[in-house]
Amino acid sequence: MGNFLKRSSIIVWCIALLGALSFTQVGYAADKGIPVLLYHRVGYTNDALTVKPERLRNDLIKLKKNGYSTISLEMFEQYITGKNVEIPVKPILITFDDSYQDNYDNALTILKENNCVATFFVITGMVDHNQDRLTSSEIKEMAALGMSFGSHTVSHTPLTQNSEEWLGNELAFSKQFLEELLGKPTVSIAYPEGKYTPMSISLVIEKGYDLGFTVEPGICTRQTPLLKLPRIPVFFYTGDIVEIVHKYENGM
Repeated sequence: MGNFLKRSSIIVWCIALLGALSFTQVGYAADKGIPVLLYHRVGYTNDALTVKPERLRNDLIKLKKNGYSTISLEMFEQYITGKNVEIPVKPILITFDDSYQDNYDNALTILKENNCVATFFVITGMVDHNQDRLTSSEIKEMAALGMSFGSHTVSHTPLTQNSEEWLGNELAFSKQFLEELLGKPTVSIAYPEGKYTPMSISLVIEKGYDLGFTVEPGICTRQTPLLKLPRIPVFFYTGDIVEIVHKYENGM
């Protein structure tokens, strides 16, 4: 009887310890910051927004060597909105704005080579109408390979301009286009040029978006306003990617 009680006490103690560890892990996860990188073009165009394919490949390799794991937009959304979701120890969200054709021609290949995923914010009015932008079939193919997509409005006109009706249409029609194309809800938007106003934020909420990404540098946490999420821009002149991320993680 005494041995039975002793074993029972040990079992109870182990259960309590596991519970404490689980609580600690959850508490830690609640404070986890997620860097969000912002790229645009991947090729050999001579402008500030274009990084060479070799640069993107090196960035991904360096990030992986330093323990970072890319996550989907869906996983980011679940975590950042407080849902109970398991995420990597060092998660990172990679995003591309403007839906350039080289995102398919160059970036996709490099992402696949490194077993990485990324999120692409699409200017829907240019899809199938501009040879330098992604096509519907390419977007569907990329989605099938694990890539995520969000709205970058219909025309890429900053949301600080024009009437309330026009702004509402930019938000609603781009969302509708992606939802019909991909067969799933579109709940994220990247603001054109990173610009927004109180009115545009209200319309973003009204049209059914949950997340809004800016171009303001920083790290995303569960305390960050969901419609003012910061990203770390990457230009052709940006320095070592790991050093840049570490600076923001350390409160640059």
